[in-house]
Amino acid sequence: MKVLTIEGATIRMDQETGFICITDMAKLKGDPSLNIANWMRNRATVEFIEAWELKHNPSFNPFEFEGIKSGAGSNTFYVSTKDLEQAGCTGVFVKRGRYGGTYCSPQWAIHFANWLSAAFYVETVDAYLQAQELLYGKDAQLKRFSRELAAETYPLAAGQAQQRLPRGAKLEMKLLSGKIVGDIINLAMWGMTSQEWKIKFPQRDARKNMRDYATAEELKVVSALQVLSQSLQEDQYTSEELLERLTDKVPELMTRFCRTEKQQAKLTAARADRGW
Repeated sequence: MKVLTIEGATIRMDQETGFICITDMAKLKGDPSLNIANWMRNRATVEFIEAWELKHNPSFNPFEFEGIKSGAGSNTFYVSTKDLEQAGCTGVFVKRGRYGGTYCSPQWAIHFANWLSAAFYVETVDAYLQAQELLYGKDAQLKRFSRELAAETYPLAAGQAQQRLPRGAKLEMKLLSGKIVGDIINLAMWGMTSQEWKIKFPQRDARKNMRDYATAEELKVVSALQVLSQSLQEDQYTSEELLERLTDKVPELMTRFCRTEKQQAKLTAARADRGW
């Protein structure tokens, strides 16, 4: 079982969801049932819950939540976990039984800690960050962020290529044009297309691609190339010109994102380990 250690006490985390047991947290500051109930009835908490659900729950219906929101702040207002679940909230659930409790998403739990006390909030945030570092490591967290950044900037390059297609172009053509631009960036960055990489380095998991094995610094360069690609396409660069310009840019970007000796050593080791 995953756990957090806050003020020397063990706080359980749900294995499947990563949700944190706020019952364990509440016990450190008095009556857990009273603490959780008072936190949930607080108007600021209700507004936070709505904001979290709107961002993280695609099925959330704010109109169904309106009944809860409209009562928040009154002296007689009370809301339970069951009420929240029935209103479509997904950031909290209750485990029954001897070892049960109320479990919330990490953001909810941190909000609860802040409500309990400022000092407890600081301890909770530090404990959560330490647990994430132990679980993923600093390097893995940085790579996850860089991978997400590369995924988010890819549509800039692919989308610009698709806009240059004739009106009414079929979906297959749009997908192909995006793939071509993606491979131009792969060629500039690693000297081979995705298909060439798959042939040279066969994968058991067909979903894996070159970027899954790239370093955080390489992924930052890819993101920058994707943004630059959009601009160059807007200036009507041909595919050959685009490849040449991006290839010339790679050394400059690698120097920018791989500045320290430690980063350079890790990059060299990663390339040697994977063989490309």
